[in-house]
Amino acid sequence: MPNVRGIPYASAPRFGAPRPIAYDSSRKTHDFGPAAPQPVDGPLGEIVPGMNVHATSEDDCLTLNVWTPDDAEGLKPVLVWFHGGSFVIGASSQAVYDGTRLANEQDVVVVSVNYRLGAFGFLDARSFGGVTNCGLRDAICALGWVRDHIAAFGGDPERVVAFGESAGGGLVLHALASPATRGLLSGAIVQSGATFATLDSAGAAEVLTALTAAAGVDDPARLRDLSADDLVHAQSKAMGALLATVGMMPFHPMAGDDLVPLTPVDAFHRGTAAGVALVAGTTADEMRLFVDPTAAPPSRDRLTRRAARYLGVDDAAAGRIVDGYAEVLDRNDTNDIWRAMFGDHEMQAPCRAVLEAHAPHGPAYTYCFTWEGPDVGACHGIDIPFPFGNFVDGWDAFVGLDERGEALSTTMRSAWTAFARAGDPGWPRYPSARILGRETHDVAQHPLFARLPAI
Repeated sequence: MPNVRGIPYASAPRFGAPRPIAYDSSRKTHDFGPAAPQPVDGPLGEIVPGMNVHATSEDDCLTLNVWTPDDAEGLKPVLVWFHGGSFVIGASSQAVYDGTRLANEQDVVVVSVNYRLGAFGFLDARSFGGVTNCGLRDAICALGWVRDHIAAFGGDPERVVAFGESAGGGLVLHALASPATRGLLSGAIVQSGATFATLDSAGAAEVLTALTAAAGVDDPARLRDLSADDLVHAQSKAMGALLATVGMMPFHPMAGDDLVPLTPVDAFHRGTAAGVALVAGTTADEMRLFVDPTAAPPSRDRLTRRAARYLGVDDAAAGRIVDGYAEVLDRNDTNDIWRAMFGDHEMQAPCRAVLEAHAPHGPAYTYCFTWEGPDVGACHGIDIPFPFGNFVDGWDAFVGLDERGEALSTTMRSAWTAFARAGDPGWPRYPSARILGRETHDVAQHPLFARLPAI
């Protein structure tokens, strides 16, 4: 079967659960569906290459795309991609996510999925007749579509691996934590997607209050009446107001509802995803993307006060943490210390927690991606094009692509598809780790997890 884009898998009312759409095999299109409503000119769209989207639609955004290898003999493993973008931007139509090379080279079926974003996807609307976690419900609905229909495209519904980076990886983790996903996945790959940012009911209520105020309405139910553009505008305004209290991603999956009773870590401890193979890893300098390394280093006292506020500890404890990082890093540059502390707290500690919780219940693997771009180091998101092999829209310059980069990309495509075939990416299970960089090798422990006791 040829590649098919823009397949509608569901429709949904605003703040309502997705309603599956029956697959119409006579409908063939080479056009991607529109992206979910989102800011199209915000700063997040410029942070890495090719993230800005232009065509959006609230009514028609729930589509997916399928790439089938030229060799259509037998049922192939399936890789289902969920894009990142802080849960507020992104689309499956971005050129870096094209599945042609991955499907044909590795003899797998590749699927990419749109899901609702921002307030449309992650608002707790139960108080006025809606539901929670709409974007996550979309993702699970799409996985149900894959189970029911992927054999028609040459895919094996018994070997389906969901993978995603950043918010896409976080979406995959929360899907794994939901009992509704049982039987839909044989494995999951989470690229820099584990966080402790899961909302609870109190945090979600705070988000709803802030959004209602930002929209200038006196009743949350009136959010249904806003145009999509006005709701996006209110969402962006509310995010600024919520930064200091809820955090950087207030529109985020939540736990404590009918879909996700527990946070991913708690769910995995209880074996919710038992038997599902998991790869979860990080880049070596995650926060380099968000922290200016050329800024004047703060004094040690100022860094200590910042660390105390950020980590919620007193100044004495923060001072010991700063000293611990200086010792582990073997340098006193306060910019380097802050970036390491920030990255460990936001990305490394949550990733380790997920792996520790899941490893007793299913195969678990980790990696550290150390490839450095010329101006951004081994930052968050630098790994995006490597599993696809699409260094387009400026990605070649961003990552500093050369022959070794192409070789690393091939290595990752082979590992991700080996994992889809048999639940093993080709290196020892956690706590061992694969270093993916200019030199690829295995180590006894993820090198950044080893420094977490400094926190």
